[in-house]
Amino acid sequence: MKTILSTIALTLALGIAVGAAAQNKSTVSRSAADTVMLSETADGDYLVRRYVVNSDKIDGYSIRYLINSAKLMPSLNGNANEIKDLSAFIESLSNDSLLRVRSIEIVGYASPDGPRAFNEQLAKRRAQDFRNYVDKKYNLSKHYDVSIRGVAENWDAAEASVRASKITDRQAVLDILNSRDSDQQKELRMKRMAPAVWNYMRETILPPLRRVEMTVHYAEGRYAEQRMLIVPVVEEREVVVEEVCNPCCDIVVDESINGLIVEMDDVGNDW
Repeated sequence: MKTILSTIALTLALGIAVGAAAQNKSTVSRSAADTVMLSETADGDYLVRRYVVNSDKIDGYSIRYLINSAKLMPSLNGNANEIKDLSAFIESLSNDSLLRVRSIEIVGYASPDGPRAFNEQLAKRRAQDFRNYVDKKYNLSKHYDVSIRGVAENWDAAEASVRASKITDRQAVLDILNSRDSDQQKELRMKRMAPAVWNYMRETILPPLRRVEMTVHYAEGRYAEQRMLIVPVVEEREVVVEEVCNPCCDIVVDESINGLIVEMDDVGNDW
């Protein structure tokens, strides 16, 4: 008869504890840098993985601005989500050894309505405003190479949005956008159309063009290494022993005897 005496902890496997980095475009789902693992080896209590990083850029972050304004409003049109994703990304830079930033580019944009010279200056001021924001909150320029520039959009930037929209007289608007007229002439021609046309342009098409975009560039074709602590995973294993028999029940077998032993039923003595 067998009795379980006790259990002991026996190491059967090795588990790896790895800290996860925070990220698709967002990408902007935020897509992580494209990496390929080259090798995986053990070094004492650590598992060492070596990678090559192929991508030189990830998608950026887009922040909206009000018309004629260069002041960031976190609550405007999805800005809160973009800023939240940006905060998670900045935090991930200090936690992920594979994310080595080469440079960060901040570009301010202005919509094409209005005087071009004014829009060029407005775009630059938006870029500088956003840089001031990230520097104040994250000290970004202190740790990375951050550049800024401004872009005054032309009406070509609005064409795809108009083509996919339900604007009144859409084809007539597209004809204006594709004409050889100057930006000011195109704007004037659209304003002369039915009021619903310019109202739609002003309320739906133009606001997304007033923005700042931040793009992060990584070092290209570099090698990186991750060292991960190997943590033992234990599992209980049963250990069994034979129960010691009572001496009175011991049976002695003489292995020197030759012959056949036959077990028979008990019989009386009167034979």
